[in-house]
Amino acid sequence: MSLALQKQLKNNKPFIFSLNSKDIITFTIFIIAITLYKHGWHDMHHSLDQFQPEVKGSLSQLPYDMLRTTMRLVIGMFFSFIFAITAGVAAAKNKHLERIILPFINIMESVPLLGFITFSTIIFINLFPNSVMGLEAAAIFGVFTGQAWNMALVVYQTLRIVPKEIQEAAQLFNLSPWQKFWRVEFPYTIPGLIWNAMVSQSAAWFAIVAAEIIPLSGKDMPLHGVGTFIQIALNNADVKMIIWAVLAIIINIMVFDQLFFRPLVRWSEKFKYESVKTHKHNTSWFYNVLSDTLLLKRIIRPIKNTAEIFVNGGRRYLPARSSYALPKTLKLFSVISWYAIVLYFCTTWSYELWHYVPKNEILSMVPLMAKTTLRVLAAMLLSLVIGVPVGVWIGLSPKATRIAQPIIQIGSALPPNIFFPLVTIALMATNTSLNLWTIPLIMMGTTWYVLFNVIAGVTTLPQEMIELAKLFKLTGRTWWLRFMLPAIFPYILTGVISAAGGAWNSAICAELLQWGVSTVHTSGLGFYISKATIDNALPQAALGCVAMSVLVGLCIVFIWNPLYKLTERKYKIS
Repeated sequence: MSLALQKQLKNNKPFIFSLNSKDIITFTIFIIAITLYKHGWHDMHHSLDQFQPEVKGSLSQLPYDMLRTTMRLVIGMFFSFIFAITAGVAAAKNKHLERIILPFINIMESVPLLGFITFSTIIFINLFPNSVMGLEAAAIFGVFTGQAWNMALVVYQTLRIVPKEIQEAAQLFNLSPWQKFWRVEFPYTIPGLIWNAMVSQSAAWFAIVAAEIIPLSGKDMPLHGVGTFIQIALNNADVKMIIWAVLAIIINIMVFDQLFFRPLVRWSEKFKYESVKTHKHNTSWFYNVLSDTLLLKRIIRPIKNTAEIFVNGGRRYLPARSSYALPKTLKLFSVISWYAIVLYFCTTWSYELWHYVPKNEILSMVPLMAKTTLRVLAAMLLSLVIGVPVGVWIGLSPKATRIAQPIIQIGSALPPNIFFPLVTIALMATNTSLNLWTIPLIMMGTTWYVLFNVIAGVTTLPQEMIELAKLFKLTGRTWWLRFMLPAIFPYILTGVISAAGGAWNSAICAELLQWGVSTVHTSGLGFYISKATIDNALPQAALGCVAMSVLVGLCIVFIWNPLYKLTERKYKIS
């Protein structure tokens, strides 16, 4: 007999299993979602022999295409959260891992998506032999590459700037390093991580157009999805189909916003660091429904108890701080072994690349790199000029945040490729060069990163800091330079680094525009990579990716690393 039943009988009260209207709403939504996902999951596991690559992009198939794309986005987001937390924590906690993980993330963030898909498809086909899941995994990996790097960066950055008084409080309560991480440090990263997950969705939608058409054995293998639908519409110059695709994406984003992101943003407010409690909250009807669901509370209760044991269970058996340390010889051996392994793999891959890329074209990369770099730099500066003031205005007003959040999500999630035909038609009609137009086209893939991260930074500011700025009557230039910009500088930096990755990928699309059989292009590294990919010239595509990685490496050494150190030293809430 259960303890709850014994208690009810002892008090002479009937044991009643009750449900309310919120339970019915919640579980109706869950049942619909599970049914749809079960249908889509079954179709993802067909035999490769039965795979029909002829996807016509018909309007009747659009709801099913949206289901398949949504599944890839959700699965990609799940693995992105796992990677972001693992890699971000590892880089923040260990300086030897940090020296490898941060450059790896920065480079991977800027490696063209086409390069990922081209060279990763074979790996996933071998992991899932004779199964459509191999192609699905390649598409999901494409979505993953659009999300994971940005999310890992924000976890790393927020862990490095945890306020000093929080650290001191953890010591005062004698928390072990394990408890300190789960009760103090990790909760501090949650608001920024949630906001960055939203901007990462925009990168995922950008990736989905290319990721759902998999190159295999010299031919394209299109999967059912909105990305394939859009690409077919672009190839056929079908405006009507593009409009339907845009409407489908908008509906998908609105559903995601209401059922997933808005409840998460509302929930993450409990982890906001402030000593002055604010009564202004982001609202979410679904969060309120979940909060009042009786059966869900009963399901979550044992999960909470298990989590409590997971975090605090070892406290009675383990000391708060262990005095044990690895012998210096063993520690030195471990460090040397780690760097030796990294050096071995880097040397091996560099040797293979050197013999793979066309060496006679290496010098021709320099002017192409210079042209694309100037365009990316101009787009980044304009994105900062627009994104920072708009993001601060939205972040300071919960009402503006509620209104702007879905609008920004919709705008950021629409793949820039959709707008390229308008530019292509205008350029051909006016006989204008694409050269200057590439900058606003690149901005379509960068401004959102800055905007979302600035909003995240402002919304996580302690309320007492905002009140102090009002108390000291800071206004105008002084308010910006002495208060707001220093307070959100770590988030601006994360947004700029993420935007840089989006800018390089956007440059590939922006330097070669296609509308039906018509194309417009301008000279640059992006055009070089796009043309090599279209011509199936893999050595040239690899050379272009390496050239882009070299540019990113230079940014890491001379720009990002010094700015990271400046952030930790000077711009930290304490």
